[in-house]
Amino acid sequence: MVFNRDDAAGVFSAGFEGITSFYIEETDLPSLAVAGLSGLKNLDNAITVTDRGDLIVIGHDGHEVAALSLPDADDVARWSMLMAAAVDSGRQVSDTLREAPPETLYDAIFKGALQDLDRFSRYTAAAAANRNRAHRRGYSGIGILLFENRGKIYIEEVYEDGPAAGSGLQVGDSIIAIDGKTVEGLDAVAVSDLLRGRSGSNVRVTTTSDDIHRTAIVTRAPVIEQTVFSSRKGDTAYFEIRSFNEDTAASLSRKVGKMATKVGPSMNGIILDFRNNRGGVLRDAISIADLFIENGRILLTKGRHPRSVKEFKARNPDIAVGIPLILLINHDSASASEVVAGALQDSGRAVLIGGRTYGKGTVQMIVNLPNEGELIITWARMYTPSGYPIGPFGVYPTICTDEIDDPSLQNVAGTARAAGLRARELLRLRRIAQDLDDSIQEALLGRCGDRTPSADENDLDLSLALKLLEQRNLFDRAFEASLIASQWPSKTQ
Repeated sequence: MVFNRDDAAGVFSAGFEGITSFYIEETDLPSLAVAGLSGLKNLDNAITVTDRGDLIVIGHDGHEVAALSLPDADDVARWSMLMAAAVDSGRQVSDTLREAPPETLYDAIFKGALQDLDRFSRYTAAAAANRNRAHRRGYSGIGILLFENRGKIYIEEVYEDGPAAGSGLQVGDSIIAIDGKTVEGLDAVAVSDLLRGRSGSNVRVTTTSDDIHRTAIVTRAPVIEQTVFSSRKGDTAYFEIRSFNEDTAASLSRKVGKMATKVGPSMNGIILDFRNNRGGVLRDAISIADLFIENGRILLTKGRHPRSVKEFKARNPDIAVGIPLILLINHDSASASEVVAGALQDSGRAVLIGGRTYGKGTVQMIVNLPNEGELIITWARMYTPSGYPIGPFGVYPTICTDEIDDPSLQNVAGTARAAGLRARELLRLRRIAQDLDDSIQEALLGRCGDRTPSADENDLDLSLALKLLEQRNLFDRAFEASLIASQWPSKTQ
């Protein structure tokens, strides 16, 4: 695709309109534009951008290329046309810029413009944005997840409700051809793209395992990526939630119902594993919390734009009334995962085990651009039901497993008692963290990290959760510690 000045102005206009309208703090359009144009230096270091007060001067290798008059400070449309003209001027003298695809130029511009905002605001190019949309909303394909290892493409997951389920395709198989054409030299993304297509069309997938070639014919259909994986662990229902998309809450609800039927009256509890879950669709996180909270606040968000100020409340019955609930979290539990963890802890519904969450604490909105790319813009801060901001400290578990002295769990009662006593003070400090002095805040950030297990050590988070559910009196003790701490007052900013 060739750079077109009018197309570029349209992309810049949509992007900068989104930033100036929705970003969580007031922004200065001229400064954003100059910073954006300065991003071209990352493509060609000889490019210079100088703000002379009434002119923006584009230079190359010490020579002035163009001097452009500045529009009014709030005129997004004219600033966008100026930027497109500036890029075009640079392309006239720079081989690097002239040969760069438009997406490369957009990426450089938006990275430059966003670099002084927060670290979660970013630009996503069209190809990656389309993949992200497919993850959130679904796509037409066969429902498998791939990974690459040493130049070969392997099947990592076969979605249990997807078109490929029952086709003969197996986890661990290596894909060698699609519709008779070799996939040698292609990466996992390219192979995934070949598997997608019109719903109702067939695709032939040739795999190899143990030097045996097999070909499966699969009919493409609408697919949304599987994010919830369930298993039975004795009398406990275990659910790993890897990310959030538009089907996550509905999928979890279905699987909880199926597991309750499978285990029966002997089911002693539910474990939701959010470890390493970096987030995703916020409204699905709200819906997951609503599955287990009978009433009350789930989340409060606040930002500069009036539409960013929202209170989310529980509206539906608890689908597991009376069943003990444990969440597993760690430092890679972020964003939407923290929303669920904070809501279920503050509402007194669940015991949290593991390590402190990431502490992202902000909500991003998506600005769709004419080139099919996306700007991800931070527009609100998140507050748990008790009123404390999720960022930057995150959500602390009831039991920090890195502070457990007996990883063998020979004395589970003693472990639970000691952890519960520590939790009360730790969770109280967390809820007033923003009012503490810097040294105490720094010490608090150093508490409750992720445990690094030894080579022969089992999953301590999961082992402890299972033991607490096996011995209800121990779960009740941990639950009480969490409940007492959750009642400590906090300020809503």
